[in-house]
Amino acid sequence: MPTDPRHGTRFAVYLCPPAESEYYRLGSEVLGYDVRAGKELPLPADVRPEWQTASGPYGFHLTLLEGFWCAPETLPEIEAELRACVACLSPTTDLSLHNGTMVRATTHGDRGIGQIFNPSPDLLMFHAFLLARLARFVTHSPFFDRLVANPDRYPEAYQKARLALLNTPRGLDTYEPHYTLVDPFGGSEEEGEALRQRLKILMAPWAEQTYNSVALFVKPEGELRWQVRADVTVSGLNTAAPVAAPV
Repeated sequence: MPTDPRHGTRFAVYLCPPAESEYYRLGSEVLGYDVRAGKELPLPADVRPEWQTASGPYGFHLTLLEGFWCAPETLPEIEAELRACVACLSPTTDLSLHNGTMVRATTHGDRGIGQIFNPSPDLLMFHAFLLARLARFVTHSPFFDRLVANPDRYPEAYQKARLALLNTPRGLDTYEPHYTLVDPFGGSEEEGEALRQRLKILMAPWAEQTYNSVALFVKPEGELRWQVRADVTVSGLNTAAPVAAPV
């Protein structure tokens, strides 16, 4: 079981807009990495490289299932299980996000800037379904390392129970879906507020979104950045991902 976060194969299930989406292009430019193309991008003038050391390597994504470690030989089985889970969704499934708000702290902690949403009931259900079905493939969790650094980090009984059963203290009824845009922000209060306001205006058209697919991300051992292994579309859904609300 790997204990050093720099080693080991990792997998995650995310919402990720398609490459041709304007929302995807803008988010990737802020992060400095196009995960679908697998290439670095120049950062905006008001974003320093050291502010993207945590979020940049992931690319533009919204978490449905955390970035856990797994045995590399199980990746085909993980993908098959994800496809089986998606196949269980009906054509009327509503994978949508609502009331997008740009905040100075995402659920990663108090260092980031991100766009946080309310999930639709179907999206919340699907998030919980994925946790239940894919937890068996997890060999190690980033939250275990955080506990080593701070044993009191997750003090609530429900957090301990989740860690024991699902390898994460987050999610379920406390699930807060978000796109992280900057992490760890290390500038001044004035810089942070100016950047938040700019990103708020930039991403305002996508305060309401609907998806028709989910993405399996992987980070093979030895790689510094994440990759898209597969996009899995919900059968019968024709909604392009994501749809921006009118402004």
